[in-house]
Amino acid sequence: MLSRQRLAVPLTFVSLALGLVGCAEMNGVDDVEETHSMLATTNGLGTINGLSSTNGLGTINGLGTANGLGTINGLSSTNGLMTTDPGRTTVAYLVRCALPATVSIVKKDQNGTSYTFTGEAGLAPQWQYGACEADCQETISACMLAHINTAGVHIPLWMVAQNPSVGWTLSAQYPNQEGSFFGNIFTLGSHGGDPTKVQAFYCDGIAYNKDVVPGRIGANQVGAPYTDPFTKTGYCTDGCTAADNPYASSGFKACNGWNHVITIWRQAGN
Repeated sequence: MLSRQRLAVPLTFVSLALGLVGCAEMNGVDDVEETHSMLATTNGLGTINGLSSTNGLGTINGLGTANGLGTINGLSSTNGLMTTDPGRTTVAYLVRCALPATVSIVKKDQNGTSYTFTGEAGLAPQWQYGACEADCQETISACMLAHINTAGVHIPLWMVAQNPSVGWTLSAQYPNQEGSFFGNIFTLGSHGGDPTKVQAFYCDGIAYNKDVVPGRIGANQVGAPYTDPFTKTGYCTDGCTAADNPYASSGFKACNGWNHVITIWRQAGN
């Protein structure tokens, strides 16, 4: 059960790589299981459909950030994401990142088949019926980028963030700080970046190279859509601001001018 007071989200991630084919979906979402008395999920995102370094997610695909995911103008049934299996998987994870577990939306594809998409993390609940403006876009972008596994391997991870729907509390079962994710995958050139490119970033946590797992940071990823902006050592500590005490060692509340950051922790001995 999600809690505004405290939610840390242990996530099992699979491939989120450009051009890959999505894993099989079940009516728009994947299996969900409860563990650790928190919300656990087995993620099956195989692609952010339509995203490339020069094409933001919000520029095509029938997705409009000016309107809610639950509205016709926010997510089209007749073109873009809702018309393909990989696209609907992308929708499933947009909804999971944005909406709380108590909320589901039903959308139809071009053939009239209905799909139910259920929220989980609740990072931007306003996007159900309202606009996803800059802060929302950056929050959802960090969540989506944090799902990347370029090897397509299911890996359990623990997510912390400034957003009160997630919070900073750590789990002893996830002792290795892997890295942090931030940016805006919806529009080109955010925060004064290259106006022809999506701004998608990561940086290394203090244990990014410990108990390395396939497809994740530290494992010689191939084809990941994010880059590390910190050229000194690549560590998040080069350009990020730590969370406020007593959670300063949990993660980062800002990185390189981005104020919506998600930090990921990995298990030991994978």
